[in-house]
Amino acid sequence: MNSQNDHSKLPALSPCAQMVRDHDHDRWLTLLYAAPKDREDLAALYAFNHEVAKTREQISEPMLGEIRLQWWRETIDGLYEGRPRRHPVADALALVLDRHALDRAAFMALIDARSADLYEEGPQGLGDLIAYADATGGGLNALAAQICGADDPADQAAAHAIGRAWALTGIVRALGFQAAMQYTTLPKEALDAAGIAPESLYRGDFAPELKPFIRELAAQAAKACATARKRQKHFPPKARSPMLLGILTDDYLLRLKRGGDDPFKADFARGAAMRQLKLLIAVWRGRY
Repeated sequence: MNSQNDHSKLPALSPCAQMVRDHDHDRWLTLLYAAPKDREDLAALYAFNHEVAKTREQISEPMLGEIRLQWWRETIDGLYEGRPRRHPVADALALVLDRHALDRAAFMALIDARSADLYEEGPQGLGDLIAYADATGGGLNALAAQICGADDPADQAAAHAIGRAWALTGIVRALGFQAAMQYTTLPKEALDAAGIAPESLYRGDFAPELKPFIRELAAQAAKACATARKRQKHFPPKARSPMLLGILTDDYLLRLKRGGDDPFKADFARGAAMRQLKLLIAVWRGRY
């Protein structure tokens, strides 16, 4: 047997690492550039995020989703209070919390923000959507940077900004998927201003009247990346793994622009090899 193709000799992935590789591949790629000692802790954090984020996909009515999210609130409380629950992700998170003084409030804010995913109506305005991105992507990325040793307030702010950018870009990328599931995270104010009913999105029709708002979301994401990059020269090299989401954000925003600011037409799935090359070059140059 050709040893180069004998995957049985490779070390097995932990349940959390496998979950991230299979369901959050972009973060998986950034995780590979983390220090070996931090990779499992990052995998646990990202797996927790996946467990919470997938709630909307796995329930038939909002109340069932609320029950699932409440289970995670109680699980996080238990981990901080010495009452762990048996669950692969919770077990891994317990080890993370033993090693790092992570803020419980950031976990709770992320869970609370995901409650909005359970209901058909989206946020009211752009401010609400940015707050959602801050609680989900921003808070998560700040925790990831802290795991990697970036706990200086300026570094935390930069990590939070990259997380915001990633979350806003993810909202745009997910519009087609959400529409197929009969819901949207686009703000009501944006839909009303464009004269668009959510049902038209659910039919797979993206109205040109929504393009100005999509461009605004892209501009907000780019602005957040630019803010984070002001810290680029001083950001600890050991903690740059979570910051590499900035490189991926740039790539997806470029694809959106090439798609005429139409998320339904932008080919976000293509270019995986190029994104990996961009990550490699960014790491070599000390950029994010």
